Amino acid sequence: MKQFVKGIIALGVGVSLVGGLGTVTASAKSQYSASRSKSVRLVWRASMKRHALTAVKGSRYSKHLGTWYGYNSSLPDVTWYTNAHEKLYDVATGKYLIYYHVNSADGQHGGWIWRGYLKSAASTPAAATTSTMNWATATKTAGLQPTDISLMKLFPHAAYDSDLMAVVNQVFASADNQPILTEQITSAEDDFDQLLTANNASYSALYLVRFHVSDPTNAAAVKQAVDGQLTAQQQKDLQRWQIAGKIGTPTGTTGGTGLLVFASK
Repeated sequence: MKQFVKGIIALGVGVSLVGGLGTVTASAKSQYSASRSKSVRLVWRASMKRHALTAVKGSRYSKHLGTWYGYNSSLPDVTWYTNAHEKLYDVATGKYLIYYHVNSADGQHGGWIWRGYLKSAASTPAAATTSTMNWATATKTAGLQPTDISLMKLFPHAAYDSDLMAVVNQVFASADNQPILTEQITSAEDDFDQLLTANNASYSALYLVRFHVSDPTNAAAVKQAVDGQLTAQQQKDLQRWQIAGKIGTPTGTTGGTGLLVFASK
């Protein structure tokens, strides 16, 4: 089975770990920092003019790449503004690398990103989110119900992912896969990841949210059920991830069983 980071929510200037998603110890983080810092040498660092850029590949780091802040794919619709750059020498490859220091307009996120991952914001089309996309095609291809769409729209800045949705549908369609809805969360994540692998879909991070609601058509009740599984901060962090979700009635159950899946490339 492929390796992926379970539940790491990357916040711009640090890594925030939300309850139930796993942990990264301080010692592991410092070991990464020490190892990474020794692999490069600083040539120069200087301020630069302000440019509007976007990035959906790679990661953000502290200066000298000492600390990993998060995957850029977790913030696909953020516009980054430059204010500094640095040149590093990669000891292993003998190559020179240019990194830009960037911040989001609201100051909530930032870090150093390799220049090759940054694109001009003017030439980058805005990513469709659950609140802006046209659901007609997704409804036709994935058999979405209005309750499924309303569920995903609780995260208006998340991007709908058809590969995730295909596996979510498999969970509800097969009794063999339905333990994912009730088993211990680590086992559920592993089983869901195995289904992704079978579908040739790959992600670096994955987080499952499961809940029960007596009336799936009651939007307020659905929101309350989701709120019962995620804190306000967790919901804010997950807004930037890719999403798929469904409310169904598995064999032998009543009411609605909900499954939300968040992932990052």
